[in-house]
Amino acid sequence: APEHVSFHVIQTASFANQSWAQCQGSGWLDDLQTHGWERESNTITFLHTWAKGNFSNEEFLYLNRLFRVYSIRLVQDIQAHASQYPTELRPEAWLSSRPSLGSGRLLLACHVSGFYPKPVWVTWMRNEQEQLGTEYGDILPNADGTWYLQVTLDVASEEAAGLSCRVRHSSLGGQDIILYWGHHFSMNWTALVVVMVTLVILIVLVLWFKKHWSYQDIL
Repeated sequence: APEHVSFHVIQTASFANQSWAQCQGSGWLDDLQTHGWERESNTITFLHTWAKGNFSNEEFLYLNRLFRVYSIRLVQDIQAHASQYPTELRPEAWLSSRPSLGSGRLLLACHVSGFYPKPVWVTWMRNEQEQLGTEYGDILPNADGTWYLQVTLDVASEEAAGLSCRVRHSSLGGQDIILYWGHHFSMNWTALVVVMVTLVILIVLVLWFKKHWSYQDIL
């Protein structure tokens, strides 16, 4: 036998969701697998006749219980930790544009950020038809563990009207986000008008109350 022989145990836990997990285990003597883990009965299995070594039955049963308790508690701890965080986060989406290289063309960009998990479907459309030429960037990680994606489309300026960006993600519950090109500008103007009207009303109310209370003081 070589002078230095290492024995190590590998446990792999797969989590389908917060309530279901599956564990696998194996024991290795250097590069040779000597033991396995029977998931149904939660017992150690021997892959070679000599794998039990010099352990007595009592010692082997104690080790088996030790590994079973460890695997169960590890899964419970991970599930309890994971339950503190949301499993899905809704994306935020917005549109932008910049002049393209060609004369009279625009590069439209649809930005999608803050979503989790990673799989997401984003595309540019016109009347329910996906637009050829849509370019997809890499899905990039945000600092908070969520994801970001930018999808662009190069079009002639006069053809931009009527385009929309559609976002589909598991967190949306089947309700896609649809952003129509051009509508976001009108929405911004609408919001500006609402803010201005609100400010005017507040100023009028402040002046009225000020005048009202000044008359009360005189009386």
